[in-house]
Amino acid sequence: MKKKSQSSPTRSSTDASQNVQAGSERKTRLLIALLCIGLSAFAVVPFFFMGQSEKGGDAFELRMPTTHDMFLHYDQMRSFYTGLAAGEIYPRWEEETNRGFGAPTTSYYPPGIYYLTSACYAITRDWLRALLDAHLMMMIASAASLYIYARQVMGRGAATAAMAAYIFLPYHTADQYQRGAMAELLVFVWMPLMLLFGERLMNAPSQARKRSALFGIAGLAASYGAFLWSHPPTAYQFTLGFGVYVLVLSVMRKEWKGLVAVGVAMALGIGLAAVYLLPAAIEQDLIHKEFISETWPYHKTYIFVHDLYNADVHSGFFKLIDWIWITGTAIIAVAAITLLWLKRRALESAPALKQRVLLWVILGGLASFMMTRASMPLGRLIPKIDIGVFTWRMLAITTLVVALIAGAFTQAAIDAAARRSSSERLLFASLAAFIIVGGIGFSAVAVARPAIEAPVFEPEPEHFNAATIPSSAPADPSELADDVPQAELATEENGEVVVEEWKPQHRVVRADLVEDDELLVRTFNFPGWTATVDGQQVPIKTSEELGDMEIDLRSGLHRVTLDFLETPVRHTFRIVTLCSFGLLIALGFAPLARRTRVA
Repeated sequence: MKKKSQSSPTRSSTDASQNVQAGSERKTRLLIALLCIGLSAFAVVPFFFMGQSEKGGDAFELRMPTTHDMFLHYDQMRSFYTGLAAGEIYPRWEEETNRGFGAPTTSYYPPGIYYLTSACYAITRDWLRALLDAHLMMMIASAASLYIYARQVMGRGAATAAMAAYIFLPYHTADQYQRGAMAELLVFVWMPLMLLFGERLMNAPSQARKRSALFGIAGLAASYGAFLWSHPPTAYQFTLGFGVYVLVLSVMRKEWKGLVAVGVAMALGIGLAAVYLLPAAIEQDLIHKEFISETWPYHKTYIFVHDLYNADVHSGFFKLIDWIWITGTAIIAVAAITLLWLKRRALESAPALKQRVLLWVILGGLASFMMTRASMPLGRLIPKIDIGVFTWRMLAITTLVVALIAGAFTQAAIDAAARRSSSERLLFASLAAFIIVGGIGFSAVAVARPAIEAPVFEPEPEHFNAATIPSSAPADPSELADDVPQAELATEENGEVVVEEWKPQHRVVRADLVEDDELLVRTFNFPGWTATVDGQQVPIKTSEELGDMEIDLRSGLHRVTLDFLETPVRHTFRIVTLCSFGLLIALGFAPLARRTRVA
């Protein structure tokens, strides 16, 4: 007779304890996720109910105040969606700008943010709601990425504190509430992820590292590639700081092989963005590239300088920028003094965190220095540093550092409490509270409150984009005629012209001529535009006066088709991006395939 198997009381108790711990772990993670979403919503949503309207309206009616850059983004995101709706995977031509003559806007301006707004609009069918959703998604993603990175070297409470600081620090909120810098808001997602994967690749050699190196390269490449698709000026500035960061880390760990892996990952990231980034760099002479450098010269945008033509108009904003720099730099200095000098034993129980604090201080200190006029001799030695356009864009980097320092102070306070050191606990808790509560107060008073009194955003009747206007066209698009038909003959009496189809990158015109003439098309003639007449490719001439298209036609009935196609440069780097993406997928799945074979 077989005996019934019985579970050991000790084993049953252990299983029950593990189940309780697992349940508690799930609840904690859910709470943190809800906190991330709730804090992000608290920071983002009020913006869409601010602004003063002469028309009045319901207090709960969706609206937003006027900001510096939203006029630009509002028109460009709608044009980009129109291009997507017309079947273009990567719309490069902005149809309606410059009085209908167009511009190759997203060949030079990063399109990453417009893919996001287009996805939101496809769901909501309302542009204001799409903007709200896009901003909220960016804030949640940036908060989550900061938490995931911080969690590698600090506890949940400290990482949550860092996350809260990251959400509410004033430069982060100013990008939304005053600047309307949508593309720049995306960079707050990628910076923590670059640090996360970069540090993993810089770990000391071990079997575990060998197994995860491919995934780390894929992660850093994807983060860096997305960074370049989002905002190249800030990406370049962060690349400089990140390069110093990993170099110092390699010296501290006496480990150089990781630098090779980081270099490979960043090269792959450039490959992922090659279809946008490299043609923009190579073909920059095809547009009036001097517009940016002459309007906003980099070396006149230092903190406390702001020597720009509109400095008086935006004096309040520049004072805000100066104070954000002052407070951020002071916090970085205080962290260096307290955590790394006066209270060196504060983080003895967390050596990895202490090492990171030193690296964060170096990164933040470098960014703060590069925003001052004293950095000019060094800055002039750095190739293409003026791509950053504004030195104070590096406040995004110091915002990241200050948020992480808030987490480090919180962790130091927790550790001091465990050691029963009340004085250190009070010191570090006060410093963490100063950053988080002070950041919330600063953002509320100096960033959000002025937005309440700002006029409600209203789209401009016309959209001009002088920054990407072709070099063969007039430099000032506002001087263009606004009564030019989409297509017409040079001599109206010579026949009839009918526009049969007019999409952003595809146009069809039927022309019936009684005599030979020229077809004039209200579109700037820019490399990539190709014309066919009755199925045969023909040359396009450029008007000397307007820079638009002229096509010679013989008498008779003709079907003229215009398509904006790839140049050899754009085609080449599209292939590079596709190959890079394929390699990224292979790198990402390689560890999984290896585990499957082992199993």
